[in-house]
Amino acid sequence: MVWNYRVIEHKRVFYIHEVYYNDNGDICAISEEPMHPHGTSLEELRRDAEHFLLAFNKPALKKAKIKFELMDAEKDILGKRKG
Repeated sequence: MVWNYRVIEHKRVFYIHEVYYNDNGDICAISEEPMHPHGTSLEELRRDAEHFLLAFNKPALKKAKIKFELMDAEKDILGKRKG
C-alpha cells in the first residue's frame, strides 16, 4: 500500500489528509483528521512541508464524493472466503 498527501475539500473548506491507495491505485482510506507538517528536526519538518506542497500538484478531492475501494488485505480475505 502506498500513500501521499492530498488536498481534500470538506464543506467548502480545504485541508490536507494522508490518502492511502491499494495496489490498483484506488483510494482505500484517508486519515480521519487533517494533517499538519511535523518533524523531530528542522530538516524533517522541511521535508514534510515539501511533501505537503506536492499535494497541490493533484486535483483536490471532495470528501463526500470519494469512492473507497477495498484494501489489498481485504481483497485477499474476501477472495479466500469465496474460494
